[in-house]
Amino acid sequence: MYNGLQENAEKNGFCVKYDYDSYPECTISDTKDSDKELVPFKIVRGTLDDPNNIPQAVLDGAPYDTILTSFALCTAAKPEESIKNIISLLKPGGSYIFVEHVKHPTPGDPLVVEDNGVNGWFWGKMQDWVNPIWNILGHGCHITRKTGEVIASMDGWESVDYKMVRVNDILIAYFLPMAFGKAIKAK
Repeated sequence: MYNGLQENAEKNGFCVKYDYDSYPECTISDTKDSDKELVPFKIVRGTLDDPNNIPQAVLDGAPYDTILTSFALCTAAKPEESIKNIISLLKPGGSYIFVEHVKHPTPGDPLVVEDNGVNGWFWGKMQDWVNPIWNILGHGCHITRKTGEVIASMDGWESVDYKMVRVNDILIAYFLPMAFGKAIKAK
């Protein structure tokens, strides 16, 4: 499942280790121990939806300087709980960096840094219509969440800075505007 990830990580100076407790069926080998100068990169399977089910390997490494999610909160059963748990896993002053696809913003939204002439109202309605099917085919992915707004509204942040981009290079991209940003945990 993670062959390409491991290969790319190793090419870029990371030593990949798997958490076999959270991923027992993993048949991929860790980066060889002879590569001791590489930065460690641990792959853990799990969820942050429930504080009682966070993988032990994640808890053992806390608190973290930085946590990054990329297209992860769209499939979280309880995104607000996931964000609360991210906040609890960060050090005071720690960074949460996110890239998530979101519900189309309304036309003229000041957070949109690039809209490429996309009709946000129309495509937002299309997202509403397609979301139930997308959710099934996308293994629980929700394309109508306002993830950036949810992150910004949560208590525990010193600051949250995010922007949105609407792309129009291919048809499927019309369904997936993106929010990207950084939140800093309060000290």
